[in-house]
Formats: sequence, structure tokens, C-alpha cells
Amino acid sequence: MPARKESAASRPIKRAVSKLRKSTAVESSPDSTAEQTQKDTDSTEEAEPNPVNSKKIQKGSGSGVSIDKSVFLRKFTENALQQFKEGNSEEYYKLVKVFTFSKYTSYLTAKKYVEEVMPWIPALSENISALGITYRELVTTIFSSDWAICTDERFVHRYATMCLQILSAHPTWVPQAMAAFVRWFTYGAREKEAAAAPMVHDHLHALIKGVYRTIPTCGTSLAAALVDACPFKAAKPNTQVLFVQNALRCLDYATGIRRQVLQLVLNHTIQIDVEVQVELEDLESESEEDEEDETEGAVEEGIFEFEEDTEDAKNSAANTNNESGDDSEAESGSDSDSDSDSGSGTDSEFGDSGDDLGKVNYNAKKIVAKLDAVMSTLFTWLEKNSQIDVAAGEVPESASQLFLTFLDLFNAIVLPTFKSRYTQFLLFFLCSRDPQYADVFLGTMMGNVGDPVRTLAQDKVSSVTKVAAASYLGSFVARAKFLTPKIVRSVVGVLIQWANAYLDWQEQMAKDNAAGQKQSNRPLYSQVLGGSSAPLQFTDFERHAVFYAVTQATLYMFCFRWRDLAEASGGGPLVETELDNLHWCHEVEGMQRIVFSKLNPLRACAPAVAQQFASVASQTNFMFCYAMLQQNRRSNNAETNTGSSVSGSQGDASSSSLMLSSSTHILRAGLDTFFPFDPMTLPISRQFIDPIYFEWKDVGSESTDNEESDDDEAGERDDGANDNEAGVVEQMVAMSISPIAPLSALPGGAF
Repeated sequence: MPARKESAASRPIKRAVSKLRKSTAVESSPDSTAEQTQKDTDSTEEAEPNPVNSKKIQKGSGSGVSIDKSVFLRKFTENALQQFKEGNSEEYYKLVKVFTFSKYTSYLTAKKYVEEVMPWIPALSENISALGITYRELVTTIFSSDWAICTDERFVHRYATMCLQILSAHPTWVPQAMAAFVRWFTYGAREKEAAAAPMVHDHLHALIKGVYRTIPTCGTSLAAALVDACPFKAAKPNTQVLFVQNALRCLDYATGIRRQVLQLVLNHTIQIDVEVQVELEDLESESEEDEEDETEGAVEEGIFEFEEDTEDAKNSAANTNNESGDDSEAESGSDSDSDSDSGSGTDSEFGDSGDDLGKVNYNAKKIVAKLDAVMSTLFTWLEKNSQIDVAAGEVPESASQLFLTFLDLFNAIVLPTFKSRYTQFLLFFLCSRDPQYADVFLGTMMGNVGDPVRTLAQDKVSSVTKVAAASYLGSFVARAKFLTPKIVRSVVGVLIQWANAYLDWQEQMAKDNAAGQKQSNRPLYSQVLGGSSAPLQFTDFERHAVFYAVTQATLYMFCFRWRDLAEASGGGPLVETELDNLHWCHEVEGMQRIVFSKLNPLRACAPAVAQQFASVASQTNFMFCYAMLQQNRRSNNAETNTGSSVSGSQGDASSSSLMLSSSTHILRAGLDTFFPFDPMTLPISRQFIDPIYFEWKDVGSESTDNEESDDDEAGERDDGANDNEAGVVEQMVAMSISPIAPLSALPGGAF
């Protein structure tokens, strides 16, 4: 009968058996020892073709010796390690081969691998103390093996225990181990892996949790491994989601690396977010090339991208969800998936159906779907970890710590990122979990805006950050439905006080400057500020950028939340059809001085904000400022005509005026386009935002008729104003974050 084929793991064991028998004391003559040993070896090979699976190995008939297989494996392991140290690597690499297993390249199945390796685990565990840096190949092979896919829980437990013992005895292996473990976080991205993914992830997290509890200092290595394993932003949505889910799952037990993990996830999310904006900018550029030539007056309006915040927009978003979902499913399919699916995206809401434009549309839709998947994962995790403690009736301390960490990361990552489109809604959602969170956020943003009487040289916060913080203040208060009227009034009052203090400071500086420069040929500071010698429409955008940003935030909040700032006469409920005798809260006192100040903020603010404020203020009888809007419009036209006639002479005074006008438009673009809490349009993620989001509401039940009536009564707008009025509400509802000139183009890097 022919002998059965031997397994790879059995061969080194048989050799160990032979060597052990040679060293065993047996009563026999010296002359017959070698002959008897050879017979025993031959007998063993015939009787025990796979000694790994036998409990004992018999020496041979008449020998009286019975040796447990664990002894052989332990002796072989000791032998292999010792010989490798002495320079003989043959047996050592056989031992390495025993633990080598890859699901896709190994000839073994997972079940066969369990059978082969299970007996070796106790043998190697006996030699854990010897596994230093000398045995790098063996240790890294143990960590990198595909043991986690095995379904035998007894084997998985023993294998994980062996890994934990190695790391406990030799902490220097922790970085390599963490890198090997974290690579499994995206397992399940392929369709054929999806069913086993939860089990595999459970195995890995159980081991990492054990390592973290045994070696608390391993957090640094875990965080570094997560950074290295983070997928590229071009990876498929299901790969991104799996990684984010498992990275956040680490925080269930590794609380010491909460900041590092959240920073990684937030950075990764905002990279995808900015990529969405880049794709949409490319789309806008393509669309503009296909349209007819526009007039110069329409170029400035081209900065905006508008969306109606209506049920139609929601239905459109739902359609986008369906299309994006199809794309996502196509991407997460089998390995045979290809980019040929892109041809199906012909009916796109992103633009025309041209070849190049269609490619941009498809790319944009894929990125939007990816961002939506990642953000919805983050929203789900935030919701779970910021739940109110029902018994205590308050948010637990861990949730407050999470908010503070997230707020700190927001300041460091999101606030300086101008083109962030949706990532900031994560903090918006978190602020809704507890009223104190919103207070802390608003206070932090106000702190970033800073003191109105401090110059940039005295302040560590740049003007760019100040302008962004003011924009976040205005947009947050305007859109956060969960804010009480008291908080709305408080924020509006603080910003109005800030702006008035700034005007006081500037006027005082102008007086002091004028007193010391009466004999000088240089222009007085009061003229630069906009004093009596300066035209009303002159505005130094660059110097007063923060003032204009604060003012715009105040006007923006007024347009959305004026109902929280007013009461009906007599203290009764506010009736929007009876707005003649409203009683305004004291916090809005001083706004009229700001609007009509010689710094002329209505010219510096976004045209849509200025126009809508004038409309709402007029309908509510708060103030009337259409005359200033018309004067600003005339001044802009005159400035444009003057700029077109400027000669190319470098020393011409008109050239300097044109350069000033150029920097003016750059800053205005920044003020026009930065409204960070524009309507959330990600189909899945918006489900977390819609219930806490304040939608635009017209003034009164017949606001359109009222606006037209107010326009006729004002009588101070030219015919072209009606064209500019069209679509103002839509602009206020959804002002998109559109491309602007780089910050480096501004003198001194100012915003």
C-alpha cells in the first residue's frame, strides 16, 4: 500500500522525532544503535504519515518509548531558533513557512491552515521570550498571516493570545503588529468579502483591545498605523466607509487616541469635501464656456451658484441620491467593476450632456456620493456617542469631552479651509445635542473675531481667520433652528456692539491723525476712513475686512431671524400681516449707525445680502436704505467706467486707483461667497440636518406683493434695480461657496 502524501508541516516534525530518538537512552548495544534508529525512523514514517494529528509518537516495536508530539514540536522550535542564531537557517525558514498563510496566494484553505498551525502554537508559546529582533521574519509572518479570516473561534483565540504574548514580552514589535492588524480595517470592500467582514473585524478589534489594555503606551503606534492605512481619497466609497467605521470603533476602547483619530478622519473628510468643490468649479467653468458672452456687469454675479431651498430642490436631491446610490453600488461590486459604468450617467443634474462636461458630471457625482457615505457614517457615530443620559437627564461627560475635542479640531482644520462645503455640518449637528454646546461654539467664534480696537500687529489671529469666524457666526445663527430667541438676540447684540466700537475707534484715530497731519501733503486719515472729504461710496475693503464681515453677518442674521428680534406692539404675539408697529429688542440699537456709517458696509457686503436686508428692513419698517444701494450702484458703474479708461502708464494715478479696485473685488468675492452653512444637499447626510435646520421664510404671507409695493414707494431705485432684485431670495436661500482669487493675491496676505 503506497504511503500517503506528507504535509509540509509534518516533515520537520519527523526529522525532530528522529533526532530526539537518537538522543534517547535505550538499552541496546552500541553497535546496534544506528541500525535500530534507522529502523525506528522507517517504521515511524510508514505508521505515522501525519504526526501532527497524532497525540503520541511511538518509538518502535520493543522500544518501550512513547513521546508526546508537543515535546517534538517544542524541541524542533528550540532547535530551529538556536540554529538560526548560529547561522544555520534551514530549519528556521521551515518554521516560518508553517505560519505563512494568505487567503489569495496560499495553497492551504483556512480550515487546513487551522489544522496545520494549531499544534505549533503551544510549541512557539514556550519560546516567546526568545523572539527578539533576530527573528524578524518569523514574528512579522505571525502578525501578517490571514489568521483573522478563520472561523474556528478556538483557534482564533489561541492565535490572538500568542500574538498578545509576543507583544507583552517584546513591546518593540508593537508598531509592526499594529500596522499588520489595521490593514484589515478595509476588509469587506469586495462583494465576496462582505459576508465575513463583521467576523474579521471583531477578531481584530478584540486583539487590538487586548494589546491596548496590556500595553497602554501602544496608542501612539495604533494612531500611526491608522494614518498609514488611511485610504486615498480616490478609493471607492465602501472602502472609505469601512475604514472610517473601524477607525472610530477603536475609540470604544482606545480613548487615549481620540484626538488623533478624529483629526485623521476629519482631515480625510475635508479632503474629499474640497475635491467636490474643485469638480463643481470645473463644471462651472465648462458651463460658462458653453453659454453666450455675458456683459461685464454680470461677471460679478457669476461668483455665485444658486440653489432653491424648496421642495423641488429636495426632490432633486432625492433623485441625486438614487443616482449616487447606483454609482456607489456599481463601485462596490465585484472585482470586474470598471469605469465603463460612467457611460450611464447621461441624465445629470450637474449640467449639459456634452462628452467633456458629462465626464466632469460623473466625477462630481461619484465624489459627492463618496462624501455623503463618509459623512453619514460620522453623523451616525456622533449621534451614538452624544446621546442624552436618560437617567441623569443630561449629556454624559464623555459626550462633552467629545464636543470640546471636535471644536478644537474644527478651529485647526475646518475654519481655515475656505472651500469646505459640508464638513462643518458635523459640528453643526453636534451643537444641537446640548444648548451649552452652541453657546461654547458661538463664544469661540466670537473670540476668533477678536477685539475691535486691536490691530493685526497686536493680535495673533489673522484677518482671514477673523473674517471666516464672522461668517460662521452669521451663518450658524441664521440656520440653527435649535437656537432660542434669547441666544439669537445676544449674538446680534454682541456683533452690533463690536461694529459700533470699531467705528468709535476708527473715528477717534481719524481725528488724532488729522490733528497731527494738517500741515502734511499726504491725505488725511479721515479721508482714507471715509471722512467728510472722501466720497460716501469709498470703502477700504482690505483695511476694514473684519468690520465688513461682522456687519454682513449681522445683516444676514437679521434677514433670517428678524422674528426673534421683534415683538408686536403691546407685547402680544407677532403677526406678520401687521408689521407697522413692531417693537424691536434693545440689542438691535445701533444698527442704523452701522449701515449708514461712512465706511458704507452695504457696498462691501455681498450684493444679495445687502439687497435682501434692504427688502426685509423695509417690509418690517426697521429702516429704509434703498437710496444708499442706488448710490452704491451708481458709484460702481462710475468706477468701472473710470477703470476702463485708465492708461497703461505705471505712474498714472488712475492706475493706482484701478489696482485698488482690483483688490477691492478680490475681497468682495470673499465676502460674497463664504456662507458656510448653506443648505445641506447630500441626500443621506441631510437626514441628520433637516430637522434642526432653519429654512428661509418670506416676510408675510404676500411678501412678493409687499416687496413690489415697497419698491414703488421707495422710488429711489433705477430701472436696473428690478433686474438685480430678481432672484435675491434664491441667493439668500442658498449662496454657494464658489472659487475666489488666492489669498496670496491680496497685499500682505490680508483677506
